[in-house]
Amino acid sequence: MPDRTMMRQRLQLYALSAIVGVASGVTAIAFRCLIFGISSLFVMIPAVLGAWGWIVAPAVGGLFVAFIVQRYAPEAKGHGVPEIIEAYSIQGGRIRMRVPLLKSLASAICIGSGGSCGREGPIAQIGGGVGSSIAQFLNLNKRMTKTLVVCGVSSGIAATFNAPLGGTLFGIEVVAGGMAGFSIIPVILASVIATAVADAVLGTQPSFQAPLFSLGNYFELFFYFVLGLGFGIVSVIWARGFYKVEDLLERVRVSKYALPAIGGLMVGALAVLVMMLEATFAYSGAFKPGQPYFPAIMGVGYAFVDSTLMGNVVMAALLTFGVLKGVATSLTLGSGGSGGVFAPTLFMGAALGGAFGLLISMLLPGFLINPMAYALVGMAALFAGSGRAPITCIIMVMEMTRDYSMILPLMIAVSTSFLIASSIEEESIYTLKLTRRGVHVHRSLYISALKEFRAEEVMTRTPTVLRPEMTRDEVLRIVDSTQHTKFPVVDEEGCVVGTLITEDLFKEPQEPGREYRVRDMMDTDFLHLNPGCSMDAVLHAMLERGEGHAVVVDPSNPDKMLGFITKADVLKAYELSILRLRAEGEDVEEIGQPKIVDPT
Repeated sequence: MPDRTMMRQRLQLYALSAIVGVASGVTAIAFRCLIFGISSLFVMIPAVLGAWGWIVAPAVGGLFVAFIVQRYAPEAKGHGVPEIIEAYSIQGGRIRMRVPLLKSLASAICIGSGGSCGREGPIAQIGGGVGSSIAQFLNLNKRMTKTLVVCGVSSGIAATFNAPLGGTLFGIEVVAGGMAGFSIIPVILASVIATAVADAVLGTQPSFQAPLFSLGNYFELFFYFVLGLGFGIVSVIWARGFYKVEDLLERVRVSKYALPAIGGLMVGALAVLVMMLEATFAYSGAFKPGQPYFPAIMGVGYAFVDSTLMGNVVMAALLTFGVLKGVATSLTLGSGGSGGVFAPTLFMGAALGGAFGLLISMLLPGFLINPMAYALVGMAALFAGSGRAPITCIIMVMEMTRDYSMILPLMIAVSTSFLIASSIEEESIYTLKLTRRGVHVHRSLYISALKEFRAEEVMTRTPTVLRPEMTRDEVLRIVDSTQHTKFPVVDEEGCVVGTLITEDLFKEPQEPGREYRVRDMMDTDFLHLNPGCSMDAVLHAMLERGEGHAVVVDPSNPDKMLGFITKADVLKAYELSILRLRAEGEDVEEIGQPKIVDPT
């Protein structure tokens, strides 16, 4: 049974996750309203200037975004989720308190002015920032802080897309790296509350308007498998191409304040081209009442996705707008804009998936009931390959369309796309941004478990010590009596001067007849460790030096030994940390029992 302290911590975490859920729900509502208000202002520019206004609007928005990002919050640049992953994995969940506010403002301006990006990155960073700010204000420990960050990310996504389960899985699968070793209950609680808050104000309509699709016959699964194969490759091209454009834009020798405006000008030029193509293709986006018009590739692009799912977009428009959306998003975010890549990926998945469905329908007339079912599945398949969140994709697309009948096509296409993309490119579109900056996020429960303990908690505080003047025989007697094989060496003044292992006792003397003492055999270049070192850092240092021991010293006085630590202590720390995690309610498997072979 958990003790009272642990139960109190759990209740505190659940209560705080509920508070984060309420805050994320309110923030999601405010963020959507802010985007709508800013959009209504920026569409006045083309209303006055005509078609040229669509070029001017995103450029002006880029100037505002650059000012916010460069002056106050560099973390607000780009699509946000990589910064959340870095904060969760590297910084213990700590996010500057100003980030949620400035990220919401910068992203709302970028999206509202016509920049090609989505809401998921901003709302993830905003929600995660809210959770982190609450944790820092209450001075919570690292584990609770990281949990509240995931609560904020998940609840923000859930409220924004009216997808509580999909939001929950997004935070755990994309940010935390998986369900293993993570307590899911607070995240579920936060996501449910945030969705309820948003629904109470904005209504319960699904994110996308689409007919109910169905699987015509099981032979269609082969074509969904082919769709998954193709989208696995396309997702890698999309992720790599996205950052290739960013590299090209960063080489432009202009002020960082001007670069987002230049990106905006290029997006605006594409938008004017798209407007002309809309007339050619007889395209009309499915805009909701009161929603301002934007050319298809501008903003989040949900009007295009709705129109595609309803079957109102021809193949030429699907292929053209799908490709141009990727280019526009790369230009917007690669030049320094602020927004997400989730919505653009759904846009491209719907466009290319819909084109694939129309192609099959042309080749096999009457075989498909509704070709646009491939648009629905394409949305999930493309994000599964680029975002590496297969379960999130399946659940979220079903929640966002309220269509639960396409589970088999979704599963086969998503899993295939995920497998193909993972075999070609190790990193997702989120973690690729981090690796390009030299930040490598290693998702490992077992290494993470070693972070639970510090060296000072595991070290032997009063180890058996040797003196520099001891003879080999004296040391051997100590080895026999203690059964230890590694020793620190301390002089008469109490200063640690070296370490000695039993193998050193059998070195051949360079001078025949001379009796070696400890000072002649000890290693003076030994590993000094700070008492605050986490045990995973201790293990890394030992492996790097090829040593199985270290001396823990006072950082202000490196000659003063505080304790001694060996690889056996690392293993003990790992076992204790697993037990602690399980006691705290984490979903961690028990340490396996060895199969001992009886030599008889």
